[in-house]
Amino acid sequence: MVRGDDPPSSEIVDRAERFHLEDLTHVRELLSLLDGTCLDPARPKSTFAAAEQFADNSLLFTSGSAPRDVWARSGLGATVEATAVATDTPLTLIDLCSMTANTILGINDPWVKLKQASFLVSTQPHYLTARMGHDLTYRTARRILGCFNGNGGPDDYVVNLRQCNGSDAVELALHAAWKSAASDPGRRKLATFRGSYHGESLTANWVSEHQPGRLLADAPDNVVFFPTPELDDDDQELSASALSTLDTLERDGDSYFAAIIEPIQWRNSVHTVPTEFLRRLREVCTRKSICLVFDEMQNAFGYTGSIGYARTSGVSPDISAISKALTSGHGSLAIIVARHRYRQTETPFGAKSNSGNMLALVAADAVLDRLLGLEQPEQEMLPAWLPPGLAAELREGLLASAYPHAVALVDELLAELRSRFPTLIGPPRGVGLVRGLVLLEADGRPSTRLAVAAAKICLAHGVYVRQADTAVLLKPCLVLTRAETEAALNALTKTFDDVLRLRDER
Repeated sequence: MVRGDDPPSSEIVDRAERFHLEDLTHVRELLSLLDGTCLDPARPKSTFAAAEQFADNSLLFTSGSAPRDVWARSGLGATVEATAVATDTPLTLIDLCSMTANTILGINDPWVKLKQASFLVSTQPHYLTARMGHDLTYRTARRILGCFNGNGGPDDYVVNLRQCNGSDAVELALHAAWKSAASDPGRRKLATFRGSYHGESLTANWVSEHQPGRLLADAPDNVVFFPTPELDDDDQELSASALSTLDTLERDGDSYFAAIIEPIQWRNSVHTVPTEFLRRLREVCTRKSICLVFDEMQNAFGYTGSIGYARTSGVSPDISAISKALTSGHGSLAIIVARHRYRQTETPFGAKSNSGNMLALVAADAVLDRLLGLEQPEQEMLPAWLPPGLAAELREGLLASAYPHAVALVDELLAELRSRFPTLIGPPRGVGLVRGLVLLEADGRPSTRLAVAAAKICLAHGVYVRQADTAVLLKPCLVLTRAETEAALNALTKTFDDVLRLRDER
């Protein structure tokens, strides 16, 4: 692989010092008390072998929810130690697309687990109903809002931490916008975009073009789908359809209560909405008093180098809906961050049953530690027994110390793959760590068929990616190492060799 400039030596040490929590002496002392008991973490959870378990999938699980045919044993960073169930052979898997929870810190981040372990063994409540408060709720809210205040807007933001998944956050954002416009009965239209995907609840489906299946009810007639915002291929200016969208909203804006958009439409072959379109959409929405909602499930909390896309793009939404990477896979939590005028919500939208999930809040707080660095008083209180690499990262924050290095590794990987497969792979798409490779048929047409094939074949070669329409989606963790990138290059080379043969045999 073509190598760029090596990172600073301290960064090499940091990446090399990744460790499992159980490797720390102080943690081993606790684990030793569990050895040989029913609490021993190494104790098998079942008497069935992996192949026997997999054979029972149709009996135990509904379609779509069954575990797949790779059996994970342990993991660290972007690496999963697993077994291929069909052959019972060990498999080291490089996870380049932890999509379900968006594990921005990779698997088994030691700091997040340490903070959760500290909370668990304390007397503090692991769960509280929405009618009971806790200092951690306020701390987490203040830290998140600190990343949004001053984003070029006229007023500050408020946060709602009471949601459990991304679909809920989208629904809550739209409800807040709808309620704000309640005094104006003429504002009933919602603008959304082709190529969009906003989740799998009923409301989220209604405002998405990419829908997973049949709905329980017909979509409402006030949802207006505009063309995917794009640049013209020739002059790289906004396309005629994008300009027409802006003109329509300018003309008819008094009838719209909100516009919702994904800055990166991952299901639309990882299409990045042009920043110029976002900027001009912001201007139109401001003039016409339309609530601008960013669906940031796929880009927030580190994937484009910032906590929210406003910092990445310079364009501030009225509401950001965020989930997934908030806890880096250590619990379920979603939020909206909204300007004050959109702060009003009501039951059932404003309060979900896991509103007091304290361990998820602990995880979100720890993820902020990792991404932004500890606040100064806490830097001086770090345990002396922490490995120096982790301590250094916690002082500086991974967005400053690791993000540029991780993006450089991904850029090198994509460039090398395209040089090896010039007729199969189109130009890379996406931003930062949210990237896509469009796969091409022999005649140069983008191919959903080949992208589906690549996503299936890759596991056998030791890498995990995901199909995104005509593209292969790569969304690695922030702590990706060069060794993992090299392993991913080898695995993806084998994958695309197979896909190329499949294409040419047709």
